[in-house]
Amino acid sequence: MSLLMKSAPRVLLIEDEGPLRQTTVAFLNLDGCQAHGVGSLTEAEQWMLLHSFDVLLLDLGLPDGDGLEWLASKKQLLGTKGVIITSARGENSDRIVGARAGCDSYLVKPVALEELSALIGNLHRRLVTTTPSIASWRIDCATWLLYTPAGQSVKLTGSEMAVMRALARQPGVTLPRDELIMELGCKPDSYDPRRMEILVRRLRNKVSDHTDTALPLETVHRQGYVFVSAITLQPVS
Repeated sequence: MSLLMKSAPRVLLIEDEGPLRQTTVAFLNLDGCQAHGVGSLTEAEQWMLLHSFDVLLLDLGLPDGDGLEWLASKKQLLGTKGVIITSARGENSDRIVGARAGCDSYLVKPVALEELSALIGNLHRRLVTTTPSIASWRIDCATWLLYTPAGQSVKLTGSEMAVMRALARQPGVTLPRDELIMELGCKPDSYDPRRMEILVRRLRNKVSDHTDTALPLETVHRQGYVFVSAITLQPVS
């Protein structure tokens, strides 16, 4: 089965009102989504460095910035993600600015959760049918270059190459930390696990900084790491 075709839409909600955020996330998870909520733009950016998602739900009046301005500045980073704005600001001018910033739907609060869930499902199905053939990462083993689905490249270090090569051999499968440590030529019992965390964090930041694309490399708590997108290894010819 393609790793790009997930039955449950992965949803990130940015909403600073705690009770509303919790209620929305709980409803969406019960209705077949994999939803996570954060309360600020800063939290969202930190979360996106560690996780992948399909649909973004965005409030506009946030404690650390204006949602519309942030959305307009993140067009390239968000790429083919679906975006639904939920806001108390319902003027036509706000809707127009939202559309120009890249949102797919604009809902005025209070939002009916059943309607929101249906829109997420429709948007996710459309995204899956229009983007699976191009959304593939690639590692060139001869040049140590990691290519994004858009064709941008990042040069990997020896340690980064070893970790990414191991993850690319089993995309979608959680690899234990000890296994990745051995890929680096080290012994798990004498290797500081914080070194692995630093390596992964630097790799995520490098890809984000050089390509404006989030690396779909996720941390599995107390277990290891998993690459959650399609990826191919191009061997040395």
